[in-house]
Amino acid sequence: MNTLRISLIALGIALGLYACSTEEFEGPSIVVLLGEFDILDSLRVTDSNPDFSVNDVVGFHAEFNKEVDWTLVIEGQTTGSRKVITGFSSRLDSNAVVWTGGTSQVPFFTTEDCTVELTVLEEPDTMRTELTVAGTRVFDGIPVADFEEGIPEEALVFHQFSQNMTFEVAQDDPLMGTNYFKMGGRMGWNEWMLGQIDFPLDLSAVTADAENFYLNLGVLSGMDGALASDQYVNILISESTAPFNDNTSNNGADVFTTDMEVYKYQIRPVDWIGWRYVAIPYSGFEVKSQGGDNVRTPADISAIRLQCQSCPSANANCPENADVDVRTDIDFVMFTENAPLLDQ
Repeated sequence: MNTLRISLIALGIALGLYACSTEEFEGPSIVVLLGEFDILDSLRVTDSNPDFSVNDVVGFHAEFNKEVDWTLVIEGQTTGSRKVITGFSSRLDSNAVVWTGGTSQVPFFTTEDCTVELTVLEEPDTMRTELTVAGTRVFDGIPVADFEEGIPEEALVFHQFSQNMTFEVAQDDPLMGTNYFKMGGRMGWNEWMLGQIDFPLDLSAVTADAENFYLNLGVLSGMDGALASDQYVNILISESTAPFNDNTSNNGADVFTTDMEVYKYQIRPVDWIGWRYVAIPYSGFEVKSQGGDNVRTPADISAIRLQCQSCPSANANCPENADVDVRTDIDFVMFTENAPLLDQ
């Protein structure tokens, strides 16, 4: 091999090595990715005494030496309510990672002390701090009933005449505030329906479509130590323009008959213990009767009915229900636009 050829080969190798050594890599280096995790700046909050009733916002800050999966948990020490925020980053930006007083699961937060914990996946370190809620969140929505002032004046309540009927306002275990509506009793006959509560509504100002309009409500069950078989909440929504209560001899409102525009949804079964908060898009309701155009239009809603139902114990349908109280209690019933209430 001649000298010129050897020189050209050597020059090519040198240029290749130079190109490799000067190439710019995107993302963190392999040393960072595989290196030990390190906390550069531990967890801090921007407000340790927020008043969410006046729209205070709490921001969270922390910084690490590399991108990681992290979980932030805020837990109320009185209610046990929990707000969970997750992410993948090397930094919690207090302008982006924020809390406005909502919860990931009921019960809702109240004025209480809260612990805040930040953990990183597969790392033993837990960063902690505390804060105190000075004022609770006022949720953005269209209220139907929270029962704080009792049963709404125009609402209609009906229940069968049997044992242990509890279609009334109670204070012993509310989801929110001090009152809730107990809705249940002993199922001792052939029909499924124990009772109901009807509310008139005027939603003419609503602009959302059916897919972006949500019914939110808390449902309580199982607190007496037993669950009735196939107990559920049957929900009817009417878009009828008829008078709400034109015939006072009926057992309920007059806008849910089979010749009117009515839609139905069932929270079924109610088979849990304690409170659960449920959000249902109006688009998820099915047509119950053919009295209208069968187009779910939130602005046309004129009434809602919430019924307590369960498999009857009579005639051997569900004999196990003969000595069990059906319980589908409700609280904090509210419509929201664009997102479920717990996602606010």
